[in-house]
Amino acid sequence: MKSLLKITFIFALSVTSLFSQTKREKRMSDERTRTWQYESICAESGGTESSYLIQITSYVPDLRLALEQSKRDAIHAVLFKGISGNNLGCTTKDPLITDSKYEDNSKYFKDFFFNSSQYQKYATAPTGSAEMSETYKVKQKKNFKVTFIISVNVDELRKKLEFDQIIESFGFSDVGGTKPTIMIFPSDGWLEDNGYSSFVENQGVKTFVPDYASALRDNKLNIAIRTLDGMIGERGYPTVRLEEEMKSITQGSAIDNMTEGRDGGSTESTVLEQLLSSAKADIIWKVSWTKETNGIQDWIEYGIDALDAYTSKAFATEDGSGPKSMNTGEGDLIRQAVTDKMDSFLSEHQVFFNKMIEEGREITLEIRRFDSFEYYFNDDVEFKGKEMEFSNLIRGFTGSISKDRNFSFSSTENQIEIKSIRIDMTEEIEDVFSGEKISQTLDAETFAKKITRFIKDEFGYPSKVLPFGLGKARITIGEK
Repeated sequence: MKSLLKITFIFALSVTSLFSQTKREKRMSDERTRTWQYESICAESGGTESSYLIQITSYVPDLRLALEQSKRDAIHAVLFKGISGNNLGCTTKDPLITDSKYEDNSKYFKDFFFNSSQYQKYATAPTGSAEMSETYKVKQKKNFKVTFIISVNVDELRKKLEFDQIIESFGFSDVGGTKPTIMIFPSDGWLEDNGYSSFVENQGVKTFVPDYASALRDNKLNIAIRTLDGMIGERGYPTVRLEEEMKSITQGSAIDNMTEGRDGGSTESTVLEQLLSSAKADIIWKVSWTKETNGIQDWIEYGIDALDAYTSKAFATEDGSGPKSMNTGEGDLIRQAVTDKMDSFLSEHQVFFNKMIEEGREITLEIRRFDSFEYYFNDDVEFKGKEMEFSNLIRGFTGSISKDRNFSFSSTENQIEIKSIRIDMTEEIEDVFSGEKISQTLDAETFAKKITRFIKDEFGYPSKVLPFGLGKARITIGEK
């Protein structure tokens, strides 16, 4: 019994000693931090203006304190010291504020760095592990010199300091103005590789059919979408979640395999088109990734294609390999892989979207006729006292309501194809109930209905409008 008590006492004493040692080492680390002993330099390309990528070398008495110390040092460098440039294309970055601000607001920064963990939300370590570490002695005690790569969200850090009135607003507003809405999809390649697709015969041609409903039961896909969705949202871009949109249109019975016209013809409407019509996103991402391993460390190989949701044309691409890491979840591996490229990638989106606002959205229209419509498209008709082919009348009217007349137009007696039509992003309409002016988003379907109203007003025939996603619609004249 005595020996058991003795063992218990020794164990308790050793735990207390270890706890005291840890507290003492943390206190030593905090004291050393107050003198800010570290070196900072750009890592690789240095990240972007809104998110710096920094190589930080810190000095700690205990390796367990190294990561948090490096985050603290990285933020201090961004605020007060600046970041040295390198020979990889990163130029020196000036500090956000002056040293005098530290002295004038010493209590604020004491709380920020030492009495709370506020600073942690503005810094992340993409790899989660040290790049290098070496030991040295101070007064015969072992210490450590540790280097980490740290990403600092400079935009959010600046916003906090402005909100807390530590620094004046630098006049940074969202330079890009309105931000595009983004929706994330798995790529066709990822769906096929993971068994969430099939091929069906369509008039002798094999057509790829994605199975999004089954794919969304795959936890890997949900982790990837949640991770990327969160990173997009952190940067102020609105998103539409694929899973929620699938539930919405499924519950509303909106997914139908076929849409049939009164003439007995049928047109396939894909699930992707149904999703885009419902979600009304501006941009879609097609994402692929694989988790790789060497037996000890894991990493992510990824690719992201950004496409105009109206035309499915790609305007930006990003791919690469993430850093290797041990015991890291798939979501964190994805975040680590794309962190240093996300800001520049999204800036391409903003440039593309701003140009779209200026020049107009691009859409495509098809025009067909039911047998009940009395005119073929190459027949002459009369309009405002002049004779012209029906197709030329449609060409002229389309040009009068689009952003410009620089579109592709072709016609036969039974069909008209109009491609690369530029239309306004929105239009003002009068609310029939309140009489007030409201803004309405324009897409191919709403634009097509302007043409159908014109045809009905001039010739007395209704038309059927069938949308294919947001950027394409078919008008069939003669019946509804």
